[in-house]
Amino acid sequence: MILCLRQLFMLAVASLLPLLAAAQLTITSPVARMVFQRNLANEAAILVAGVAPATATTIEARFVPLALGQGTLTPWISLSFVAGSRAFQGAVPVKGGWYRLDVRAMADGSQLALTQVNRVGVGEVFVVAGQSNAVGGFEREPGADDDRVSCIDVRQYRLDDQLLPLMFNRASTGSNIGPSQPPHIWARLGDRLVRRLNVPVLFLGGAQPGTSSTEWQQSASGQPDPSGQLLPYQRLGSVLQHYVARTGARAVLWHQGEGDIGSSETQYFNNLQTVIAKSRQQAGYNQLPWLISRVSFIQGQFNPSVIAAQNRLIAQINDVYAGPSTDDLQGPDNRLGDNVHLGGNGLVRFIDRWEQSLTDDFFGRATPLTPSGSAPLLTTGYSLPLKRRPGDVIQVASLRTDAHEAGNQYYAQLVRASDQAVVAESPRSQDNPLLLTLPVDLPAGQYRLRTLTTAPATTGTLGEAFTVDPNTPAIKSGNAPLPTVQGGSPDAAIGRIGYRYESDSHGFFAMVQASVAVEIRIQRIDGGPFDDSAWHVMPPASQAPDYPEFVDFNYVRNYPPQGLATGGVEPGRYRLSVRKQGDTGEGVWCETTTQSGRTTVYQGPEAVSGLPPVLTLANPSIANCPGTPFDVSFALSESSVNADNRYTLQLADASGSFDAPIELGSSTTSPIATSLPISVLAGTSRQIRVVASSPAVYSLPASVVAVCASAPAQADLSLTMQSASRIAAINQPVTLTLTLNNDGPSTAAGVSLRSRLPVGMSFVDAASPGVSAAAGVIDFATGNLSSGGSMRYIFRVKPTRPGTYMLAAEVSASQTPDPDSQPNSGTGDGQDDATQVDLRTIVANSDTLRLSPNPNQVPLPSVRLAEPTPDASSADLSLTLRTNELTPALNDVMSVTAVVANRGGRAGSATVVLQLPTGWQLVNTAGFTVAGQFVTGTLGQLASGSSDTLVFPIRISASGTLKAQIQTASLADPDSTPGNGYDNGEDDTASVAVRGH
Repeated sequence: MILCLRQLFMLAVASLLPLLAAAQLTITSPVARMVFQRNLANEAAILVAGVAPATATTIEARFVPLALGQGTLTPWISLSFVAGSRAFQGAVPVKGGWYRLDVRAMADGSQLALTQVNRVGVGEVFVVAGQSNAVGGFEREPGADDDRVSCIDVRQYRLDDQLLPLMFNRASTGSNIGPSQPPHIWARLGDRLVRRLNVPVLFLGGAQPGTSSTEWQQSASGQPDPSGQLLPYQRLGSVLQHYVARTGARAVLWHQGEGDIGSSETQYFNNLQTVIAKSRQQAGYNQLPWLISRVSFIQGQFNPSVIAAQNRLIAQINDVYAGPSTDDLQGPDNRLGDNVHLGGNGLVRFIDRWEQSLTDDFFGRATPLTPSGSAPLLTTGYSLPLKRRPGDVIQVASLRTDAHEAGNQYYAQLVRASDQAVVAESPRSQDNPLLLTLPVDLPAGQYRLRTLTTAPATTGTLGEAFTVDPNTPAIKSGNAPLPTVQGGSPDAAIGRIGYRYESDSHGFFAMVQASVAVEIRIQRIDGGPFDDSAWHVMPPASQAPDYPEFVDFNYVRNYPPQGLATGGVEPGRYRLSVRKQGDTGEGVWCETTTQSGRTTVYQGPEAVSGLPPVLTLANPSIANCPGTPFDVSFALSESSVNADNRYTLQLADASGSFDAPIELGSSTTSPIATSLPISVLAGTSRQIRVVASSPAVYSLPASVVAVCASAPAQADLSLTMQSASRIAAINQPVTLTLTLNNDGPSTAAGVSLRSRLPVGMSFVDAASPGVSAAAGVIDFATGNLSSGGSMRYIFRVKPTRPGTYMLAAEVSASQTPDPDSQPNSGTGDGQDDATQVDLRTIVANSDTLRLSPNPNQVPLPSVRLAEPTPDASSADLSLTLRTNELTPALNDVMSVTAVVANRGGRAGSATVVLQLPTGWQLVNTAGFTVAGQFVTGTLGQLASGSSDTLVFPIRISASGTLKAQIQTASLADPDSTPGNGYDNGEDDTASVAVRGH
């Protein structure tokens, strides 16, 4: 009893550890390498759940693709708080791909915390079921090459729901396709599907070797096997209840028939029809697709009746599809020596045929079970046996990924299956399983169990129905094995912890994947004998036997028994603790109940790098009337663009699609100046986005723009002028043609033009009406000009003095707005309603340029810096390098000054490292750290908009080039990465060439 209480206490403490820090932001779902089934529109609704800091007012989540072409960036989506708590949850729609999940906690617009989960997928989920040729394990099979093939690396021979983990792994050679089988062919099939579909794939194992369709039918119907479990069907049922309920699934892949050599067609058909119906009932989805192999071959025998039944199932049962046919795969090239199990080239052909069965037509027609935005976080499965008597104590086990606060407790409810009325509850506790006593006066009938929480109040799914019958013999519940518990101090150097165990021999291998040498301690914690609990240095895996289970681990330590099944690591509960060699303290630890085979009990966060650039529009203030200018600003994060990149601003077409976008402008930097084109119809709604060219990425569209419902009349006026001759004698008339065009869409009203003559030029006459001149100013009275129309004015001027002349003209008035120019704004702003021509006299003074006066020039815009808008959450550091002289004498001491400037929105500190050419020396090391030819200096806090300097006194011995970079920075930099080299062109690097003499 003391041991039991101690374990419960440790469980309670461990479950509360993530919640003790008030400012911590935790995510309970999804977890790394979890894959969610996409729908036929290539999208899934992923439920994101966790616990927020106490002061957070808003929680937001987004998904960022890990590689180009492997997903679509989502916008930040607000998640809802669970009533009366700091727990949050909400669904985010995500396209097929491989992602990093970002969750941020905000308070009054400021970010309090950011937590990320790497490698979350939207793709294809398959459940494997059947017998030994679906299970495999007879030959060592290679793992998946692609990082996007996922599995659950645990194998349970006896299924205990509380031991099922929500921890996903890459499908490697040594991993399991959990919870019940080795990797077999499924990792390699996953590679092929990932390459073909370009989405992640998850395999879940629910098969069991040596089973017949009758055993599957009986266990699906609730008839236990001799061990009291509902095997083999319970393997499939547990996957559906605990995993598919969370992830969804494309299909069940069924390969079984060898165990039915004596079955009739009707018997096999009815058996499997029952199994299919049961799986759909448990999944809550009557269209759950099945792919059924055509297989009956065993040791030279066939059963045509089984093949006929399998074909009938495919033809007659809804949403059942044809899997591979394998009876023709015979002989030593296809089968192992037992003439039953596929092996050698037969496995390759087996994979080929599964891939051929999973056709594009299948993926287009098979409607998958997809996760809902309210997918369960608490699932209750089987509570065996399924026949009980009143007064029995039932162990209610659950898989828990709920988000809860400190003080939360769990409890179980007993409900009537007919109407789900609650008839009993268990005490509140942290236990898993929970103990619920059936009332002694409980009426006979069908009942179900579920798990609930108190803080916040959460209701889990209903478990498998069971029968209460007072005539059933009393059942005494034993002590259920406790789930794995993790604790200690996580260390980035320790990536994974697992073990390989043989319960019959007591052979135990501890396995660790780490980037540094580690040591391990194993302690028996349930009171059993064990005498090897000291810390031991772990040998490299190269010294261990060549077992496939050791793949993914680079340190392995054997704990051999004293004799076969004598002493050593007996079945029981142990604490595995791992720490870096030479450290003190408890390290990372896992408390686990031994399971036969390979099991991963701890997986630390896996870092990702090299994400594609992310473009974010900075909430542009969009002028929604065509022709009105506005700027669109954007920010770049995650990684930089290439040197040849150009940004383009796009407008969606009238249907809201970017399939044929309208380009509104381009630039190499933010912002982009633009306006909506005149062609955009009033009353329509449009979106804009920014697209990068190298690499090809695009921002999420900005909010919908509603174009002015009653757009004002507009006339796009432009002006050109031509001269009949560019050279004239003094007082020789020159004919000029001034042309006004109106590109619409409206008639231009009240238009007049004006040209001011330069000094030394005079008006002669005009061949066109409406032209008048006085005091060196020529006026052209146009009046109205219809859309698409033009007006030409022919007039003559003459030079009266030698020189070069620049004559200008502009639209001086218009009652109709022009989308890209304004009247009477001057002739020096480059707008298309102004124009100019030049001419010179035959005898000219080359130093004299005579210009048209420009008294009404509106102020021109200030020069815009080609720098991004400062990010309020980061420090944008840049580095420059200068010397007091560039050609010093050899062995002279010169001053080298490194200047670090901060253009970001937050203060930050940094270190700068200076690389000296060979033979150069730092003459005063005070305040610096020297390592060979590298000198490092530290700068204090640099406020936003400020700069600071480091001065290095350097003695030179030859000509050379000094190089410097910002080595470390306290905050992220939006356009550079500290410490990544001297020659990458980022603005946190600098160099200067010095020539000695």
